[in-house]
Amino acid sequence: MNVAGCLGDVLIEKNGTDVFGIPGGVVLEFLYAMRRRNSEIAAHLSFHEQCSVFSAFGYARATKGLGVAYATKGPGITNMVTGVVDAYCDSIPVIIITSHSDIAPVNGMRVAADQEIDTIGMFSGITKYCVRVDDAKDVCYEIERACFEAMNGRKGPVLLDIHSKVLSEQIEVSKLRRFEVKKQKKISLSIAKKTIVTEILNSKRPLFLIGDGLRDSPAISQLGQIAEQNNIPILSTRFSQDLLPKSTKHFGYIGSKGLRYSNFILSKSDLIITLGNRMSFPVNSESWAIVFNKTRILRVDIDKAELTRKIPGSTSFAIDFNQLLSELEGINMPYDDDNTWLKTCSIIKEELLMEDCAYPITAISEVLKSIPADQTIVSDVGNHEYWLCRAYAYVGCSNSAIYSKSFGAMASSIGKAIGVYYGTGKPVTCFVGDQGLQMNIQELQYVASQQLPITIVLLNNYSSGMIRSREKQRYGEDFIHTTLESGYSVPDFCSLAEGYGIKSYTVDQFNFIKIRSILSKPPYTRMLEIRVDPSIEMIPDTPQGNPFQKMSPELDDNKFMLLDKI
Repeated sequence: MNVAGCLGDVLIEKNGTDVFGIPGGVVLEFLYAMRRRNSEIAAHLSFHEQCSVFSAFGYARATKGLGVAYATKGPGITNMVTGVVDAYCDSIPVIIITSHSDIAPVNGMRVAADQEIDTIGMFSGITKYCVRVDDAKDVCYEIERACFEAMNGRKGPVLLDIHSKVLSEQIEVSKLRRFEVKKQKKISLSIAKKTIVTEILNSKRPLFLIGDGLRDSPAISQLGQIAEQNNIPILSTRFSQDLLPKSTKHFGYIGSKGLRYSNFILSKSDLIITLGNRMSFPVNSESWAIVFNKTRILRVDIDKAELTRKIPGSTSFAIDFNQLLSELEGINMPYDDDNTWLKTCSIIKEELLMEDCAYPITAISEVLKSIPADQTIVSDVGNHEYWLCRAYAYVGCSNSAIYSKSFGAMASSIGKAIGVYYGTGKPVTCFVGDQGLQMNIQELQYVASQQLPITIVLLNNYSSGMIRSREKQRYGEDFIHTTLESGYSVPDFCSLAEGYGIKSYTVDQFNFIKIRSILSKPPYTRMLEIRVDPSIEMIPDTPQGNPFQKMSPELDDNKFMLLDKI
């Protein structure tokens, strides 16, 4: 076979069987190799290379496997950068296939040949592994190594930049060098296990604080069992609230824009055991220092580099979650006052569950109620993302949810929704804001042409809402490019979507009956525009200097004091 065929074989073996990208001269051999195997691997046309990576991201998250995107040289490759960084920051296993046909610039040369760039120099800091392949004898080794690096340890994107002539070369796979996985040294868990058990036994108010490092890991179900057995509450980051949504021990997500009841519970803990959570909090701020200066913290992460972040009062362990929680499962850890602590958490949640649930959260809640539990939710970046997270907790949702977490890549949701559909074969609900939709609106062409069952929920507040709020905090009513009066603008979204061939509906404020009526119909390609007054702010928030459980808008003083003293 030729090299392109070998590449296709490896991707099929690794279940990377849906590939996203845009054709270009140097990658045509790869495309035709896939077409020759079209019963086993499918290529999907994106309309911007950035979205091809977002689609591979969504596919990888949905399948818990390998996502694949490809691009031609020059601007095709550079258009992928934002998507690759998004996958890198969120630890998503995506393999990027690119190609070149000449030498890259060397010795300070700006252009060695048209559209040829130093791809490896550009991507080396935003991938787990990237390599330029100029010799066919290296192909099998590099393909297998790239797939291994993407899927093992802390996952992430990898890149193969293969010479176009190499893609066409005939090879005899049995005679080429192959990648061999080295045996990993077994890490001792005894110290971590002993420390965690001892600290729990000596505490009064322990809790687990989980992050997305636990996603797709068997350890998450083990953690749920450990928490249930030992009456230990669980808190999460905002983007990880879907990991254990149905656990009776899960008490929501924390943060400066977290749930009030979750922040209250964290403030009362005397032992925090973090699992797969980067702890990227401003620990020296007045708001967070109150917690971190009085609380013992045990940190567990698979990535040793994450544990270099300095957290006061913490002890860190770079170990595998699955092994550790397997060791802890079945051990009774009766801490002092376990029933009282769990009761306290329940009282706080019950008292504050209905806080911060005004419109548009109520409208989003109506949408969430219409989505079957086995279907995925995808969200873009913006105020609507915070409203969606609050509605998710309010409704008691359990759907898998996908965001752009650490990097915050606006306009990523439609591409990811496309990938999720091909990964699951089920309808997808995609939440997007008016600004984000305009950044990658061209992908509506693919959604419409293939009649993908994606419901696009547009939260249109006629503004760049998140930045508008920042401007208001710093400069009062003196806005720049964030409101209709200061230079921001929006099109008629429904007419635009109809032009692509997507059935569209508009709902004005509080018309929940119309939302239910629209979404009661069988899933198909559609857009639902929910209009939001631009003056509605993203709440709640912790003002700088406040204890982080004292959020704005503030609770009634008596209620706050009562809960704060429990």
